[in-house]
Amino acid sequence: MNKKYLLATACNEKYEEFLINHWLRSLKSNCTLESIDIVVIDYGLSENARKILKSEAVLIKIAGKFKGHINNTRFLELNDFLLENENYEQVVLCDSGDIIFQSDISHLFQLEPEKIKAVCEEISPNMEIVANDKNVKNADEIKKFLSDKKLINAGFVIYPRKQFVELVWSMNEIIRDLDAWGTDMVVLNYYAYKKDFYQLHPKYNFIPTTTQKKYKVKNGKFYLVENGKVELIPVVHNAGRHKLFRPILNFGYGESYNIPRPLAIFALRTFYQVLSLFKSKR
Repeated sequence: MNKKYLLATACNEKYEEFLINHWLRSLKSNCTLESIDIVVIDYGLSENARKILKSEAVLIKIAGKFKGHINNTRFLELNDFLLENENYEQVVLCDSGDIIFQSDISHLFQLEPEKIKAVCEEISPNMEIVANDKNVKNADEIKKFLSDKKLINAGFVIYPRKQFVELVWSMNEIIRDLDAWGTDMVVLNYYAYKKDFYQLHPKYNFIPTTTQKKYKVKNGKFYLVENGKVELIPVVHNAGRHKLFRPILNFGYGESYNIPRPLAIFALRTFYQVLSLFKSKR
């Protein structure tokens, strides 16, 4: 029997245009999907968007948990989907409103299939503001455990099925406030470091703001410049909680998109570096 994998995301009507015309189009244009099903957790998509997704053979899981931040509740919704669909050995959970795919990621399922696979941010934002007693249980213990560790970014992570279910159980046990932004990353980092995860190359969740690697944008495409070689970056993540913090203007898939904001990138990198330095001296 052929192995089956799942690539999941969550979206609402606000971001459905990007989901369909950039996220999904880039995924289908560049990735081998014969063994991969795609599911979108529907947090209020329009009927037209649902129709388009179904025509593209995308599975839709109607969300039932609206109390809480979507970044947190998407884990609970996907867990419910996996419990009802037991044929997937591994699952990707990724963002939908700020990620594009430029080359294949299907081979990643073959790497260390028993481990969580994820990218660590090279310049780690300080998550201590999120890991507090109001938002999570045992906050001091968690902060101490993670204090010297690089931040695993939750925007694109591959999970073995069993470990994803265990992670969601941990989220239910640890998170006090599902509305709090960033608590998903706190629990993911705590769980993954305890379990010994596999660290992917930054190009599989490439964040211009926190990378220390050289890259360039040409004709709307992102290229990594490393060891004298230039290659397309497989997964580009225009991360930033608010539009002001996002490093790329007009982000999308196509030649007319993607304008870097050098000053914003420099300012945010400097800010994160200062926070990290301050944290290391405490």
